[in-house]
Amino acid sequence: MHRPPTDWSVPTADGRYGPDLPGPQQPISLLMLGDSLAQSLGAGRREETLGARLAQVLSDTVELPVDLRVFARVGATTRGVQLQALRAGKLPPGVAVLIVGGNDALLPLPLGRSSRRFAHLLRGLHEAGWLTVVVPCPNPGYAPGMRAPVRWVAGRRSQRLARLQIRTAERVGAVLAPSSGTEFRDRAAELLGPDGVHPSPRGYAEHAERMLPSLLTVARQLGPARLPIG
Repeated sequence: MHRPPTDWSVPTADGRYGPDLPGPQQPISLLMLGDSLAQSLGAGRREETLGARLAQVLSDTVELPVDLRVFARVGATTRGVQLQALRAGKLPPGVAVLIVGGNDALLPLPLGRSSRRFAHLLRGLHEAGWLTVVVPCPNPGYAPGMRAPVRWVAGRRSQRLARLQIRTAERVGAVLAPSSGTEFRDRAAELLGPDGVHPSPRGYAEHAERMLPSLLTVARQLGPARLPIG
């Protein structure tokens, strides 16, 4: 039987990952924006969070330190993520990972409005100099912890919103990463936590592995000025 979370806290993953290099080379900023998936509800330790896993991979790839900031919050809608992005205004731009839409699909919100807010958010990040990795709206219909009517309605709405987000990401020039698929339904005991909705630590590892090619694509866009010489 699936159980709702009794502890909604998430390990704090903010901080520096990778080597501290001498000289003027600046660390790369990695920003996590979005909802519970981007914040990693269900991870038990810092290193199990999606942000920490991606920060470590990015640092290992470019051989530079990565400064991770997680502004994502459980329950956030696209409107809430717009406010998260405002907090990033004082950070040096780098790579932003954006995962949002699941709560928009679950709530009685107009998807057209959510899509327009998403487009405004993405354009703002790009104008500020962020290279963005977008994970299209995950499908809550793959979560066995939700009741069947909710899964059906939210599943259809999430698919529509994901299509709108993909079109926007392609227009803006963001890099797309895979969203969760049927494996989270078929391997729920391994990839989902006790609530049957949020990923387990193994589930976040699976998400990070799926996102790795997209993250490496962004790493190549950082430019020679940001990559080590040699």
